[in-house]
Amino acid sequence: MRIVIKRSGGYGGAEHTATVDTSRLDSGRARQIEQLADQASAGATQRTEPVGADLLRYDITIQDRGGTRSLSFIDDGSPDAGPMKRLVEEIGELSVD
Repeated sequence: MRIVIKRSGGYGGAEHTATVDTSRLDSGRARQIEQLADQASAGATQRTEPVGADLLRYDITIQDRGGTRSLSFIDDGSPDAGPMKRLVEEIGELSVD
């Protein structure tokens, strides 16, 4: 599974991309990341985008044998974004970009 997360917005509007290919991780860590990606996909809901000039926006692309899934969310601290937020944090720690 390949996961790409693009972050934009925030103070100064800086952009950052983080990428992880789970085939390059040990099997336990890969399984953990893949489960987070599945939870993020399952928990993705349509919601009204919050308004705020300095909020961070995350565009997440998940590629696996089942195809490509695209998710996005704006981090306003809402608990609905929990699974996506956890995925973003984990990928940020592992990123090769």
